[in-house]
Amino acid sequence: MSNRTTVRKAVSVIITLILLAVATAWLLVTSGCAGPGALKRIPLTDENGQPATLVAHNQIFPDWMVDGDQLAINYLVSGSVGSKQLAAIAEAERGCRVYTHTVRPNELVAVLSHGTLYAIAGAIGVGLGAEVFAGAQWREYAQYGAFVSGFAGAANGIVTTSGKTYTFENCAERVITKLFPNAGVTVIQKSPY
Repeated sequence: MSNRTTVRKAVSVIITLILLAVATAWLLVTSGCAGPGALKRIPLTDENGQPATLVAHNQIFPDWMVDGDQLAINYLVSGSVGSKQLAAIAEAERGCRVYTHTVRPNELVAVLSHGTLYAIAGAIGVGLGAEVFAGAQWREYAQYGAFVSGFAGAANGIVTTSGKTYTFENCAERVITKLFPNAGVTVIQKSPY
């Protein structure tokens, strides 16, 4: 291998690592910067002609971008939303934000561990797959597989941070059901995807 080829490969690796660092930093900065969206009250009528209110957040950004300190529940209330319901919702949201931060993995660790796992799997899988090509260099294919799969794994790790929404909503549903059974609030869970 000539010096020119070695330098070109070194520059390629350095540029790839810089791009990986920039992409990871961008994704970490943008994740957790959005809010749940504007509150919208949707009037309903039950089977007895009584009013009810469905309260939803008009979410624009995907869940992985929603700041954990701004997580909010969607809910259904028989009648109109009053101070009793708002107090139950506020307390459930407050406690469940703390709970969610406590039980969910650190987002940076989640992203990096997914990226590392995928990179290892990609290096092995693509490297072994290269064996079917005559003259293929296992090491070069393994490096390619590691870089491509590592990026995909990091992206997957970011998407899995959406699970914070489910954890939060699941907690809120249980808190309201157990601690505020007479508040007349039903939590409406949504898919994190």
